[in-house]
Amino acid sequence: MNFLFRLFIMSVLAFQLDAKIIQDTNNNDVIVPDVVNRVFGSSPPMNYLIYAIDPNKMIGLNFKANNANNFATKELLHEKFLSLPVLGSFHGGGKNINLETLLKDKPDLVLVWQDDMVFATVKNAIDKTKLPTITIPFRKIEEMPRAITFAADAMNESERGKELSDYAAKIILHVSKGVSDLKPTRYYYAEGVDGLSTECDESFHVEALNFAGGENVHKCQQSGLLGLEKINFEKLLTYDPDVIIVQSAFTYKAVTINPLWKNLRAVKNHNVHLVPNSPFNWIDRPPSFMRILGVEWLAQIFHPKEYKIDMNKQIKEFYALFMNVKLTDKQVENIMGMQHLPLEWKGCSK
Repeated sequence: MNFLFRLFIMSVLAFQLDAKIIQDTNNNDVIVPDVVNRVFGSSPPMNYLIYAIDPNKMIGLNFKANNANNFATKELLHEKFLSLPVLGSFHGGGKNINLETLLKDKPDLVLVWQDDMVFATVKNAIDKTKLPTITIPFRKIEEMPRAITFAADAMNESERGKELSDYAAKIILHVSKGVSDLKPTRYYYAEGVDGLSTECDESFHVEALNFAGGENVHKCQQSGLLGLEKINFEKLLTYDPDVIIVQSAFTYKAVTINPLWKNLRAVKNHNVHLVPNSPFNWIDRPPSFMRILGVEWLAQIFHPKEYKIDMNKQIKEFYALFMNVKLTDKQVENIMGMQHLPLEWKGCSK
């Protein structure tokens, strides 16, 4: 009876508000607008999700499209995305969001990242605007298909959402099964200008690396919102990881030109890998829908003998579906390669 009464009340409210009822990822009923043409994400993972579902419904960015971790180009992105204004973010490292500006932009819906470390602050702030808002869990790789479905349903893009969600579920299951019985590969995640910033083993920044069959050598509790935990090189020497995953080209330079790093097993064995970042980073900063492709790339790096896939084929399929781009072999080579780096940086394998 309580359930039926609640459903009745929500139905009345939805009718009065020109809205509809959908179910979130926890099977709870949520009221969202009937008409959704203008959508904003409070964080980059949410804004990039909006892009995958329908770039025409985006109203603004959190940060500049091109940055140290994301190589956004007109060849791979919808032209509207590159011309969107930067409305800001709650997360620092750029322009702080102005709620009055957000109100003036009149989004029909705001997507809030439920797994964000400042989720409560973000949610409380946006709730004050009375803008229609939904919260989406998007940290865990295995939760992503349902999250995509929920966001797409809220945006009135259910068919598109099912297409993306089904594909994501297939890839995620394939990776999960492929690495489930394998010994995890010890990795170090190199960030920062000197490569000596990294993430704790349970941070959402390394969610994809752990899911793909890796074991983070740096065990700790995250000390701040942005992560980027500092270590010294002596500590890294004691870790001596089997694989080094490098976040950005700046970090890659630090790793490959510093002679001290040549003492590490991963460098000696040419097991240093720069994360692809065209048009968005495949792994982190932000941890977006690109991780669906990223976990495949990581799985074949961590377990090259056991996990074999045709990355050229997978990349073309993924970009065609999620970004509506048909890639040539040369474009795939560029995305996977290090063509954006000066020749003297290219000391290790891709």
